[in-house]
Amino acid sequence: MKKILILNGAGKKNGNTAAMIRAFSEAAKENGNEIQEFWLQTMDIHGCMNCGGCHKKEKGSAEPCVQKDDMYRIYPAFREAEVIVFASPVYWWDITGTLKTAIDRLYAPMVTASGGSPKQIVLLMTSGGSPIDHVLDWCQNLKSWLHWKLVGSAMNDVEQAKQIGEGIQ
Repeated sequence: MKKILILNGAGKKNGNTAAMIRAFSEAAKENGNEIQEFWLQTMDIHGCMNCGGCHKKEKGSAEPCVQKDDMYRIYPAFREAEVIVFASPVYWWDITGTLKTAIDRLYAPMVTASGGSPKQIVLLMTSGGSPIDHVLDWCQNLKSWLHWKLVGSAMNDVEQAKQIGEGIQ
């Protein structure tokens, strides 16, 4: 069983991205995985200020960032998660701003991390025709820099999202 964190960057609660997340989640739960999803559109998350406050925190701090907003709901789930799912429609050839903002703020718990194993990541994307090459490049760079492992990506394909979920054990 794995702990899975889903960061949902979609603007629509019941749109195409939500359908991909549902298919993934249902399949992953059948394997006994534990899932926690955050729909970022409804959360109060401020952008990283690059203030360096996270560098002054103790390793393993429960409060890795000086900002007090809804990221404090995400930080514990992020620390415990073995799999991180980035789910987003393509906006201007990239992930949504809400997802990018949350990802930027994950810098703080990584700076204050005290060990832990590398995360596995899943990319679930939807698009009305925009290419996702830029997003795939970003994801490849993220996994390389952080020594994380990409375990699957799906684009506009609910069945593929389900198969990725089935593969997480």
